[in-house]
Amino acid sequence: MNYKIIRGGNDIGRLQLEKKIVGNKSNLLLISEIKTHLFFLITVSVKESSTFENGKLIHSSQFRKTNGITKLDKQTSFVTDKYEVMENGEKEKLSFPFIGTNLLSMYFLEPIDTQLVYCDKQQCFTKVTKTHDGGYKIKLPDGNSNSFYYEGGICTKIKINNSFYSIEIIHEP
Repeated sequence: MNYKIIRGGNDIGRLQLEKKIVGNKSNLLLISEIKTHLFFLITVSVKESSTFENGKLIHSSQFRKTNGITKLDKQTSFVTDKYEVMENGEKEKLSFPFIGTNLLSMYFLEPIDTQLVYCDKQQCFTKVTKTHDGGYKIKLPDGNSNSFYYEGGICTKIKINNSFYSIEIIHEP
């Protein structure tokens, strides 16, 4: 699926999503490229992936570069009976034994019966709230939020509200 990224009415980038199912594994992939001006020219490249097996997250990765500088390189893996996060050469064990939905999976599945979603970047679960305009809002621990909108089970729009900017990601049929 392909999406355009809009800020202030201007097309500033593209986002591509892929989902591959092999047996009992689902592989999700997000790739995006943004070029815009905030106070100066900013180019952001993002690649995120998640692998679920029998409905359980077994691996995810997040990689983000801004103006050629790596800003995020994080992997979460299920090892034995716990999740481990690897970032900047440091390994951290998480206390929860099961992740069934993360932010990336929200692009692929409407969270009709989902109350909590795992945020890989912040390493925590956050509440999914149905909004009055038909969307599903995820308020992140840093105060930012993402709202997802669906038609016929397909994610058609995402509104991202950050303290520095707001963007919309619109599905291109």
